[in-house]
Amino acid sequence: MPELPEVETIARRLREVVKDKRLKTIQVLREKSFQGNPDLLVGSTIIDISRRAKILNFTFSNDLHLLVHLKMTGQLIFVDAGTRVGGGHPTDDWVNSLPSKHTRVVIDFEEPGTLFFNDLRVFGWMKVVDQAGVDQEYGKYAPDVNTTEFALQDFQEKLSKRSQPIKVALMDTSIVSGIGNIYANDALHLAKISPLRPAKSLSSKQVKAVYLAARAVIEKGIELGGATIKTYRTVDGLSGDYQSVVRVYQKESQPCLVCSTPIIRIKQAGRSTFYCPHCQK
Repeated sequence: MPELPEVETIARRLREVVKDKRLKTIQVLREKSFQGNPDLLVGSTIIDISRRAKILNFTFSNDLHLLVHLKMTGQLIFVDAGTRVGGGHPTDDWVNSLPSKHTRVVIDFEEPGTLFFNDLRVFGWMKVVDQAGVDQEYGKYAPDVNTTEFALQDFQEKLSKRSQPIKVALMDTSIVSGIGNIYANDALHLAKISPLRPAKSLSSKQVKAVYLAARAVIEKGIELGGATIKTYRTVDGLSGDYQSVVRVYQKESQPCLVCSTPIIRIKQAGRSTFYCPHCQK
């Protein structure tokens, strides 16, 4: 699943190529993938692209918004004669001709270029909303981990009431938004905290360590354009480089970067957790 750094990178890349473009047509090829009336956006111009949590927000000149959540396997790829940029879950669609059998929505512009929303498992969505709809959607999420609104005192207070493992708590969007599996694993390794620890068992000093580590790994992820853990790691305009600096994620049995103890892999809340049993207590 694309996480905050990957979605932020997509927003920045697409802002460079689709901002100020006027929509010509929107073809919805899979109704499940699109909510609202696409005709409301035709003829309007994209004036900005932003991100909140893992949601992309295309703002239009007619005061409407197109919200996009890529979920597990979504992609947004812009293509014209000399450009192919975007990102999301890495598949053959990154490099093959589009549209493909996984394309759910096609957006054509008055100017050259087409934006493709591909989604292998059809969990992602596009949604046309007004500002009230944006506020309603954003209201479902706690502050983003890389913002000033994510305050240490609030974080500590929320964790003090949670008996769930700290790794699970970090991925709970009612506590903090934007920390997915890759970065939760790495943040806890950097903070030297076991993912098995109940969240409320952490001392104030340990909560601060997790807080700072989470912000640090997310900022590093954004700096490196996110992670492309699977394939197509060097596709210009689509891939990221965080996978070259991951601390523990998908490093089962490999030596810990700090102490050389083999990294352990376990399951928590249906997701893989990687940690060092020696460094992380």
